[in-house]
Amino acid sequence: MTLFEKVRIVNFNPPSVSDFMDVAVPGPGEPGAGTIAEVGSGLAAKYPGARRATGDYLSPGLVCSHTHLYSALARGITVPLKPSKDFAQILVNLWWRLDRAIDLSILEASALAGLADAALCGVTSVVDHHAGPEAIDGSLSVIRKAYEEIGLRGLLCYETTDRNGMEGARAGIRENLRFAREIDEDRARGGSAAPLVDAMIGAHAGFTVGDETLGALSDAMRASKRGLHIHLAEDRFDAVDSRYRFGADPIERFDRAGCIGPKTVVGHGLWLTESEVEIMNARGAYLAHNARSNMNNAVGYNSLLHRHERVVLGTDGMGADMLEEFKFAVFRHRESGGPWWPPEFLAALDRGNRLLETYFGGSSGKVEAGAAADLVLWDYEAPTPLSGDNIAGHLAFGLSSRSVSSVMVGGKFVVEERRPLFDSAAIAAKARTEAARLWKRMEERT
Repeated sequence: MTLFEKVRIVNFNPPSVSDFMDVAVPGPGEPGAGTIAEVGSGLAAKYPGARRATGDYLSPGLVCSHTHLYSALARGITVPLKPSKDFAQILVNLWWRLDRAIDLSILEASALAGLADAALCGVTSVVDHHAGPEAIDGSLSVIRKAYEEIGLRGLLCYETTDRNGMEGARAGIRENLRFAREIDEDRARGGSAAPLVDAMIGAHAGFTVGDETLGALSDAMRASKRGLHIHLAEDRFDAVDSRYRFGADPIERFDRAGCIGPKTVVGHGLWLTESEVEIMNARGAYLAHNARSNMNNAVGYNSLLHRHERVVLGTDGMGADMLEEFKFAVFRHRESGGPWWPPEFLAALDRGNRLLETYFGGSSGKVEAGAAADLVLWDYEAPTPLSGDNIAGHLAFGLSSRSVSSVMVGGKFVVEERRPLFDSAAIAAKARTEAARLWKRMEERT
């Protein structure tokens, strides 16, 4: 048993900050393992043998609802790249060269490095969108192994695309379905712990998914009972291409195929129309907003963001620091003249937990009895009062990942008193070696 003793509990939905409380979390093998056992005062007497943990504030773990772990080794890249005048050229000159250069060893190192960064930033769940057309088979299991080594929760998929030929598209579908079966079989076998990860059905973007592949994605969703994870309307070109080639807006086209629903994550969506937003809201689909990536790629701003009912926050591969992402989301929206303020983005940050609940069940994102024990202990000397009324303001203008002290996922510490419980030095060393090899392979794929 772990006892978080005399901490102030911070919940994000609804926003609240408690008086000093104790939180009891069962350890592995104990009854109720993986969830919070009890919240109350004076629990030390009830659990005298419990392991003690102390800090200023205890909150639910943060969720990154859209990223690309395969991009973790692109930081500081020195590969000569052709100048890119628009987003389509950025894809061709950088990202499609990078994903073709990935093999399974590079993938393992990249996933471990990205997840290690996430854990140290107080992120307990990561929703990944993977691409690697020269190493598709078994790739999602390699990523799963990295999640298990670090100890994080997540949703995984392979981004199916026609851009590498129809056999490549079929291989992407097969990998998504194979991995979904792997998870289902593990759950059916039972055991002491449920899988930390689940499967989604992935696709790259509407403009690289033809009708044959779209039909196969729809079939895969039905067969696996999973939702789609895809980029749509990240750039204006995707929306224009959809209307020109298929005679329908992107969301309309995918909705006709039965691909838009309550387990669906649409990345970006900057150039969706009002009618497409209405379809997404009616289907209960999630829109993953990635402010830093949108700014970096200069693809524009989502002027209809506030019309979406299920906005979540992601990084699109721009690291894993969700508090930094939160700040950028707030400030870019304010610059655009949008109507949202920090509390609306706090709701979006928390909403990643609703996405997790659709896959894992149970209660996520709460510090309360019975909820998943995915928790962050913060050392934060607030210079002004902190209450439910101003949590969002503290996140926007003060609290940062440097205040993360300890991180727990499913009742197990992955970071304790600022010390990672995984071999961060070895992970970083391997990442540097594999990054050099990745960059060399990219140079061979001009």
